[in-house]
Order: sequence, then C-alpha cells, then structure tokens
Amino acid sequence: MEREIILSLTLLLIIGCGGGKPSTVKTRMTSGSVVSSSFSPSYPTSTTPILLKVTALSEKNPEYRWIVNGLEQNVNEPKLTPDHFSKGDTVNCWILINGKKEKKIGPIIIQNSPPTLRSVRIIPSNPRYGTDLTIDADVFDSDRDDIKLLTKWFINDETGESVEVLSGSKIKASDRVYAEVIPFDGMDKGIRMVTDLILVQNTPPEILSTLPSIEGRKLNYLVRTRDVDGDSVELVVISGPSGLKFKGDSLLWEAPEVKNDTTFSVEILAKDDRGGKTRTSFNLHLGKMKE
Repeated sequence: MEREIILSLTLLLIIGCGGGKPSTVKTRMTSGSVVSSSFSPSYPTSTTPILLKVTALSEKNPEYRWIVNGLEQNVNEPKLTPDHFSKGDTVNCWILINGKKEKKIGPIIIQNSPPTLRSVRIIPSNPRYGTDLTIDADVFDSDRDDIKLLTKWFINDETGESVEVLSGSKIKASDRVYAEVIPFDGMDKGIRMVTDLILVQNTPPEILSTLPSIEGRKLNYLVRTRDVDGDSVELVVISGPSGLKFKGDSLLWEAPEVKNDTTFSVEILAKDDRGGKTRTSFNLHLGKMKE
C-alpha cells in the first residue's frame, strides 16, 4: 500500500515539472488615474511662470488645458508663462488623460509684484541753501502700478524728514545729504536703495543796502549784508576815491574840496569765510566847493 502511494506522488511531480508551456498573466496599467499634482510657486506673480508637477498612471502622457479668467489658452504643457496672465487674474488648469478631464488644478490667483528700483539720485546734485531737493528714480513695476517713493532724508548722518521733497531751508553750506528710498505700489514695498552723498554748496553773501549818498563832505554809511549759511562776512573796498574805507560794516570817507562837480566810481566786495564773494558798484557824486 505504501509503495502505491509513493508511485502516485512521483507521477504527479513528473507531470507538474514536465515540458508543457507555463501560463502567461498579462499586467495592464490602470488608465486615467492622476496620482498627485502640484504647482509652483505657491503665490505666482506677473513675472513668474507657473509650473505643474503631475504624476499619472497612464499609457499616454497627460495633456494640459490652461484657463485664464475663463478663456482657454493655446498651451499644452505643464508650464504657463507670464505673457498669458496679469496681476489679479484667475488661472486654472485641467489635466487630461487619454483626452478625458481627470483633475483640475486651481484656482490660482496671480499676486502683486513689488516694484523695483534700478537707480536713485538726488536732484539737483549741487544744491545751495534754499534749493529744494527731490529724488530722481528709475523704477520698474511689471504690473504698471503708480509708484510712490517713500523717502527718508539724512543730513550729516542724522535722520531728517520722511518727505518726498526736502525743503531747501533745511540745508546749508557743507551739509552732507543722502536719502533712503523705498518704492511702494500701494500694496507691496520694494527693496530699499540709498542715494549717493551730495555736498551742499556755499551761497555767497548778499548786500542788502541801497546805494549810499554823501551829505556834505563826509560819508558814514552802514552796509547791511546777509549770509544764509550763517558765515561771517567781510566788506572790502575794491576801487574808489582816495581815503574811502570800511570800518566794520560802515563805509567811511571824508571828501576833498573839488572845483567842479565830480563823480567817483566805487566798487565794494562782500566775502564770506568759505570764499563766497559778491560785488556791487555805485557812483558817489560830489559837488564843487562854494566860492
């Protein structure tokens, strides 16, 4: 009995390992299944392309249908360039497998692009006291927004006013001035830029007095001056009759006796301690002596 059982088992093994062909099992990929999808950047602007990353189980590559504000774009790739959208637009994308819509990505709202400063400078570059200062800037904004320049002024390294125009009354000769400028489009601020340093120029003194006249034979005339930079002012006679001189701010002269009416030409100079100079000239009329 045991021998019959052993022979039966051996026969079964021979049949199982024989030369017959093995069965073939076909494995078919599941068609029409999007496993994962994402887009970048997370908050696209009008200057950044939108990129999709799609993983799909399919015998064919996915197709893409981009929609911007409800209008289909002529784009069939996982990338939409900025020439197809602007700030505030709504973007969607359908992923198609074998011609059938499988997944929608979006809505993606296009964000604001901060403005960019390309260059900034103070104008004028050689100001004097009383000259208002402003900023000349080369600004780029891809959204074409109106840009405001947020400007903070510095005078001799001390923080001044935060105004668009710095009044000329705030500066004087030898002041060192620069500004920090930030572009602002009403939503976002751009990167700050600092101007070059400028030096405020000296303003020559002014001679305020009207032309003097002589009474009798003596002249004692106070010449009034003003220097907006606060410099000290010296008065000097450049040309005139003999004996004409300054004593402080007073122009003094004792006129000689003359036989005929005589006119003397006078030129005086006002100069400050920075080298600023102002000249003025006038005539002194001297009548002949009485006989």
